[in-house]
Amino acid sequence: MTASETKQSSLTRSLRAPGLIVHYVTSVIGVGVLIIPGHAAAAAGPLSLLAWLILVIYSYPFALIFARLSMRHPTSRGIPAFIEHAYGRRASQVSSVFLVLTLLVANPVLGLAAFRYLYTIWDPAPSNLMVIGYGFLFVLGSILFNLLGIKVSTRVQAVLLGCLIGFLVLVIVVSLPHADTGNLTPFAPHGWMSVGSALIICFFGFIGWENAAPVAEEVVDPQRTFPRAIFLAVFLVGVLYFMMALTVVLVVPSEAASGEQITAFSTLLKIASGRSIAIVGNIVAVILLVLATNAWVLGTSRVIYATARDGLLPKVLTKVSARHSVPWAALLFLVPGYGVFLAILAISGEDETMIITASSAAFLVVFLVTFLAARKILVGRGIRALNMIVIVVTAAILPFFGESLLYAGAFFVIALGLILLRERRTGANRPNRDGSLVAKVGDDA
Repeated sequence: MTASETKQSSLTRSLRAPGLIVHYVTSVIGVGVLIIPGHAAAAAGPLSLLAWLILVIYSYPFALIFARLSMRHPTSRGIPAFIEHAYGRRASQVSSVFLVLTLLVANPVLGLAAFRYLYTIWDPAPSNLMVIGYGFLFVLGSILFNLLGIKVSTRVQAVLLGCLIGFLVLVIVVSLPHADTGNLTPFAPHGWMSVGSALIICFFGFIGWENAAPVAEEVVDPQRTFPRAIFLAVFLVGVLYFMMALTVVLVVPSEAASGEQITAFSTLLKIASGRSIAIVGNIVAVILLVLATNAWVLGTSRVIYATARDGLLPKVLTKVSARHSVPWAALLFLVPGYGVFLAILAISGEDETMIITASSAAFLVVFLVTFLAARKILVGRGIRALNMIVIVVTAAILPFFGESLLYAGAFFVIALGLILLRERRTGANRPNRDGSLVAKVGDDA
């Protein structure tokens, strides 16, 4: 590869602590603060607060482990790089394909949710086909926005995020005087085991801490930037999550939570301030969800870029804009990538609830494998002890996903099948004892 070709396919380090905090928070906070509280309350009632508390506590070591791994391996490959270091190249390749499939399935739910909140202003019950069609336009907008580059995108995200967090705090403050402690009884209306259902739903709101790993190659001084960013981001998200969940449970009657769980945030505003303010709240919710979509599109494009650089996707997807240092080809690949899975959703007649449970299960499997890999990578008694706690908690949560794990199993079968088919086609991969692969001479994979 010539010097000019290398430059065209290389990313530059420009993301500092404030930008990384914004990326962390916007990766996590959208669905978790607007949609998940209603879903969780509908599934488990006030008992859902226990699920939130468990996951808020769990999120710091969870995020810290990913930060430490990114500090040791600051590359856009992210999770596959960690897995390769621990288990070899073939495991890394399978995880790359598995992660790509999972991200392509999960990301569009943010665009669909954004359209739901917007359309609720006029009609509370849009058809699934309408939600999918117009929701895809929101996702497409985020793809185009990210073509401006990471510097521009993080600055815009930071300004909007600051305003929106202020609004969310105001919503909580205005809503709490309408709280009714009677909504806390019965505390477990669907039985104590329903906490498992709430954990499954709430877990989707915490997916995103790993989304900083693919941008590690663009972080300035990762050894100092990651520790600074992760503590503030986890604290801010944890407080907002739990306070919003508590407010929904105390203010929104259980029958309303069950009937309008997808837009519980706007229901909360209607109760607290009337329809006119609720409309403003819907617009704010749309903007917050768009910020989250922007962050996920950013992270996913880097995963696509790194997967192509590893030879598992066409080499053209490694093209980087010289002006904005953005992997434009990988970003544009997301248009058909998201489109295929949204088309499947449209044909099936299902709504985004299926995406939430399916992708949550797949992400949890990826996380568990990553934490197991971290046992071989991370050094230091403290972080290794935290890692073991996270492994135990993650493994304990896994059975609650039940049938949703079938989706994760299907993704794994597809990923493994594609890798084995590629190996057979190229004849290039003979495993070493450590699980790495020996490539034939001339194989650029």
